[in-house]
Amino acid sequence: MGKFSFLLPKNIERSLKALRDRSVQREIPEKRRWRLLQVESAMACNLRCVMCPWRKIAENVENRGLMSQEIWQSIRPHLSEIKSIDFTGGGEPLLQPKLPEWIAEAHAAGCESGFLSNGLLLKKEKLQQILNAGVDWICVSMDGADAQLYEKIRVGSNFERVCENVAEIAELRTGKVPKTMINFVLMDLNFHQVEDIVRLASQLGVDQLNFKQCEVIRGESGKGHGLFGAEETKKIRRLKKSLEKARHLAIKLNIATTAFAFTPTERSVCEQDPRDSLFVRYDGLAAPCINLAIGGPTTFLGKEVHMPEVHYGRLPDTDLMELWQSQTCKFYRQQFDQRAKKHDAAIVSGMLNASGSNRLKALQQAKEAMPEPPPGCNVCHYLYDI
Repeated sequence: MGKFSFLLPKNIERSLKALRDRSVQREIPEKRRWRLLQVESAMACNLRCVMCPWRKIAENVENRGLMSQEIWQSIRPHLSEIKSIDFTGGGEPLLQPKLPEWIAEAHAAGCESGFLSNGLLLKKEKLQQILNAGVDWICVSMDGADAQLYEKIRVGSNFERVCENVAEIAELRTGKVPKTMINFVLMDLNFHQVEDIVRLASQLGVDQLNFKQCEVIRGESGKGHGLFGAEETKKIRRLKKSLEKARHLAIKLNIATTAFAFTPTERSVCEQDPRDSLFVRYDGLAAPCINLAIGGPTTFLGKEVHMPEVHYGRLPDTDLMELWQSQTCKFYRQQFDQRAKKHDAAIVSGMLNASGSNRLKALQQAKEAMPEPPPGCNVCHYLYDI
């Protein structure tokens, strides 16, 4: 079970922090049933990005790859039980004509909402509609800090226009709402620009910069661009050092940053956490996450494997609560609940009075105490913090 675990002090602290956070959550129960509902408002896209894993899949979609109003209407009665809605999936949310309306309905129900976009269609009129609707965050994918590289990666886009659109958010928003972020997918093509993208984010008035690994692959789509590996190498050490330098620059420029690991460390549960979240595909199929919603051949830490499709059922044919109580959904929730409980119990019993190498041993025992991940999750980079 500990095959991909690298037991460094920072990983110990991360495990302890996660344990403390869960303890606080148990003391103050969350009133809403779902922490997150990820709603794929559109599978269709207006770009042809070189690393996109969904491009070929999106060529054969129903309803032009747009979620129907009927599916959204089946979600609407449950909004009061949802804490946060992410309108992102495998496509471009701004192609969904109903997006401002759906954001407004989510906002009226007290849901936090936001979406990830390529930013090309985020012109002033559309942006104002979305701001008026009450959106809480907007994240824009920008994988190059100059026009030449950006447009080489995000084929069909326009660097200058996207920069103008992103800068417009800071000009039109009220205070710091919506929070504005940039996603930068790390690849051989663009890694030399990690400091340049920090400077660009500062110029555009962005609040946060997320350095993402190119970790989702379907067949040949997205393959060969990732910089992470099963073990730390000289190259990875060099990349980590360069990225850390860029993140220090971001601190000086008052920009928050996030980054995933370059080497795997198995977690008890991924950030998506199917115990209190759902992914709803553009056609109404519900799943634990987007990876399990769209299965197929993939690559996991350099090995060719298959990602299964896992579906709970379909909206609006079945009510959201019925999908939540389905046997498959219960299995995924219970499996991760058991993993988290076993992991946390082992940490508490083995680490409270331990120190040094004993703490490292206790953390390894905690990982070994966990049941196997559910099907699909065992070959998903997200469970290994990549």
